[in-house]
Amino acid sequence: MFHPELNLLAQLAAFGVDDTRDGTYISLKNVHRAFIVVCIGQGADATAHTVTLKQATGGAGTTTGTAEKALGTVNVYYNETTWLASNLLTAGTAAVGAYTFGADQSRGKVLVFDIVPERDMDVANGFDCISIDFSDLGAANCGGAFAILLPPRYAPLATVYSD
Repeated sequence: MFHPELNLLAQLAAFGVDDTRDGTYISLKNVHRAFIVVCIGQGADATAHTVTLKQATGGAGTTTGTAEKALGTVNVYYNETTWLASNLLTAGTAAVGAYTFGADQSRGKVLVFDIVPERDMDVANGFDCISIDFSDLGAANCGGAFAILLPPRYAPLATVYSD
């Protein structure tokens, strides 16, 4: 059993998302770095789809954030065309925390947002929660997102528990 502080995975958005608020806000307090992983299965739908990160001062565990606003430019890694055949990712950036996937059909697409809260979020003004929105994926596609959270580098060791 893992100590609760070492729970490194957090679900942001369930698979099968639509054009309404998709993600639950998660807190990045005491998180050194977060990787937001987005997967889309693009079917027979030649439509570009946008994924947008939002930050808030509160609202962890809900779909509504307090004082919600967009992030600035963040680093991303993506593969839109050959993910099923190759795990090679291309580095890039996403302005205002948004990335638009191309309209290529019948593709497995992956995107990783690389978030360092002190660098990418307005932590000085209390923005420490993050969520995700998808544009409408439509009936021919599916997608979802999860976060990999890394605790601070020099965090104290977790207390060992026994049953």
